Amino acid sequence: MSDVVLEKYAALYAALPIGEIKKEHASAFLISGEDADGTAALARIVAARVSGLPESKAFEDHADIVVYPKPAESKKTTKAKGKADDKPKRYAISVDDIREIIDSLYLTPFELDKKVFIIENAESMSEICQNKLLKSLEEPPARVCFILCASGRLLPTVESRCNRIELPAFDIVTVERELDKYHKDRNAVMLAARASMGNLGLAERILKDPGFADTYSSAKKIISLATGSRNFAHVAAVYEKFTRDKTDAVLGIMEYLLADVARFCIGSPTVFDTRDIESISKGFTPYSAALACESVRTARARNSANCMPQAVMDNLILKIMEDKVLCQV
Repeated sequence: MSDVVLEKYAALYAALPIGEIKKEHASAFLISGEDADGTAALARIVAARVSGLPESKAFEDHADIVVYPKPAESKKTTKAKGKADDKPKRYAISVDDIREIIDSLYLTPFELDKKVFIIENAESMSEICQNKLLKSLEEPPARVCFILCASGRLLPTVESRCNRIELPAFDIVTVERELDKYHKDRNAVMLAARASMGNLGLAERILKDPGFADTYSSAKKIISLATGSRNFAHVAAVYEKFTRDKTDAVLGIMEYLLADVARFCIGSPTVFDTRDIESISKGFTPYSAALACESVRTARARNSANCMPQAVMDNLILKIMEDKVLCQV
C-alpha cells in the first residue's frame, strides 16, 4: 500500500457524512476533491467498509486491497552519484497499471468480502487508460470494487459508472484543533489552517515546508506594493528571481489573501489575521479585489502553461494596478 500522510486523522475522515456504503451495491466509487491526500485517506475508509475489514485496520497493508500507482519507493528515480530523489511526486496511472488490474480481476479475494482496487490520482489516466478500464467498471466481477480518487475531471462515461463521493473541506477550527494534536508551533498551525482553507492535506504540507512563512510574506508584500506604477520596480524586485514552483505557491496565497481583502472591504470576517488583511487592502474596493482574484487564477494557469514566471507576474501586477484605478473612478 502507498503511504497515506493523513493516517493519523483516520477518525476524522471516518466521521464524514458520506452516506451508507452497501456492500451488495458497491462496485465502483469516485471520491473527488482538491485534497489528494484526503481522498486517499477516505478511500481506505470506504475500502474497509466495502470489504468487511475492521476500520481500525483500514490503513494497514492487505492483499485484498490493492493501491495504484504502486508505492513511490518502487518508482524512485536516481540523481547523480546514485542518490535517491526524495522530492514528493505523484505518479500517473499507466497502461501497464490498468492491464495489471484487468488481469487480476477474477482472482478470488484471500480473506475479505471483496477485492478492492484503489486508484489514486485517477485524473492522471489518459483517455486510453480510462477507456480500457471502462468495461471493468460497467461489468465488474461480483466480488470486486473500484475506488477512484481524483482531484480533476474524468471522462463522463467513467464518472457515470461510479457512485460519487465529494470530499468536503473541513472548517478551519477543526483543522486547527487536529493540527494542534501533532504540531507544537501554535502560530504555524494557525497560519497553515487558514492558508489551507480547510484542506487538511495541504495544511500538513504547509507545516512541513520551511519556506512557507517566506512565501506568505512575499504574497503580502506583492499585494501591498501593487498600488501604482511608481511602485512597479519595487514589487518586481520581490519576484524577479522566483522559480516556477515558487511563483505558483505565491500566487496561491495571493488568491486567498485577495479574497480576504474583498471580505474586509465589505465588513465581513476574514479568514487570515485581520491585521494582515488591513495592511494590504489600501486602494482596493470589493470589486477590484474580486477582479484581482480572477487575474491571479489566470496567472496561475499561464504559469502552469510554461510562460515565463517573471512575465506572468509582470502582467498580473499591471492588471491589478489598472483595476484598482478603474474601480475607484
